[in-house]
Amino acid sequence: MTEIPKKDDIIELKIEDIGAEGVGIGKYEGEFVVFVPGTVPGDTVKARIKKRKKKFAESTLIEITEPSAKRTTPRCEYFDDCNGCKMQNIEYSFQLELKRQTVKNAFERIGGFKEVEILPVLGSEDIYFYRNKLEFSFSNSRWLTKEDMEIENADKDFALGYHIPGFIEKILDIRACYLQSELTNRILNNTRDFFKSRNLSVYSTRSHEGYLRFLTVRRSIATGELMVNLITHTRDKDLIAEYSKMISEEIPEVTTLVNSISTTKAQVALADDFDVIFGKGYIEEVIGGCKYKITPNSFFQTNSKQCARLFETVKEFGDFKKGENILDLYCGSGAISLYISSLVDSVHGVELSNESIDMANVNAGINAITNCSFEAKDVKDYLENLASTADTTEMDVRFDAFILDPPRSGIHPKAAECILNYLPGRIIYVSCNPGTQARDLALLAEKYEITQIQPVDMFPHTFHIENVVRLDLKRD
Repeated sequence: MTEIPKKDDIIELKIEDIGAEGVGIGKYEGEFVVFVPGTVPGDTVKARIKKRKKKFAESTLIEITEPSAKRTTPRCEYFDDCNGCKMQNIEYSFQLELKRQTVKNAFERIGGFKEVEILPVLGSEDIYFYRNKLEFSFSNSRWLTKEDMEIENADKDFALGYHIPGFIEKILDIRACYLQSELTNRILNNTRDFFKSRNLSVYSTRSHEGYLRFLTVRRSIATGELMVNLITHTRDKDLIAEYSKMISEEIPEVTTLVNSISTTKAQVALADDFDVIFGKGYIEEVIGGCKYKITPNSFFQTNSKQCARLFETVKEFGDFKKGENILDLYCGSGAISLYISSLVDSVHGVELSNESIDMANVNAGINAITNCSFEAKDVKDYLENLASTADTTEMDVRFDAFILDPPRSGIHPKAAECILNYLPGRIIYVSCNPGTQARDLALLAEKYEITQIQPVDMFPHTFHIENVVRLDLKRD
């Protein structure tokens, strides 16, 4: 039996796998599992044991003695500090292999499914500048990089960029991000320079005072429309007029500017109250011939090109036909409902958010689609009522298939129970979290079998993966 390393021991091992959050996994002496952050499968490393458990240990990386052949040089200068694109040091083709393995591990270890066939991941045509939305935070507590620390009198009091994990108010000041567009970088830098030169205050949750909160940039891949949304704690019409003038002159490609007012202590880039400074106050995206109105608070898949491939996968897996009625659960703003509407008799979407349902109805109107209906209700409550009327004359329509696209937490166990009582002929389950998806599918495995699994990479250089699964009712 291999002697288990103790705390502070320095060990050497080869990294064989990678966890869902991007931490490398090696086996000391081929047996004892050790997690090593900052590593890539194929690396040989020296690591110091930080915390030891019965079956595994956590460690810190000391040295990469032999780098993996799958390593590549990160493009971004902020790679070591930013928590966004943590796979940017891995060749993209290998990223896709690792994401496929992530899905496989989840289905085998969490769901208990054996020998399931997982199709190769649908990779992204664009691995940089692929996002249609980016959010930046203002802070008066700037995170200093190693390079910053070498600068005498480095500015610590103003930043516009991304959060540092584990530090609530620390923000990494970003000058260039490769996730959206060069236009976004111009907007980011001009906005920083504009407000920093005026010595404006930044909102603090502790004092509940300060002006600047967030900067959100949204763009349409199809139309080229560009929305800038400056989120502040209070209104200052004169200042915003100056900012508007600067944006119009320096970045004329911006088609609409919004000033959202957020008085909540919650540090989220959303606000119910906003002023349209110029333009329409929204942008439009087009996916598969359907137009979608995107307002400052709208939820929409952040990779428009891959979104089309995701929706197409749902359509192919669903094999939808005329004469069928489809139930779209967790429908959001109705994007998938509208995308498949021409194939079937009707689609009914259910979503908890009233705002999303309002937008779903707006999008249906924009596209002159009349066979989609939407309802604002908790999905669990809706399914409980649906299951209770499944065998009665109270039911208006019988749904032939369900589409599930829940949040990362997955579906409620009671919702799974209701699905088993209703028994639609097939289910298309879309998830951004293969772990909770596999857990939920295990709850449905009593009466359903998995027939197709297709991962779709919506977020290159990150550990996230979208996954589409088709379930069919067992014949017996």
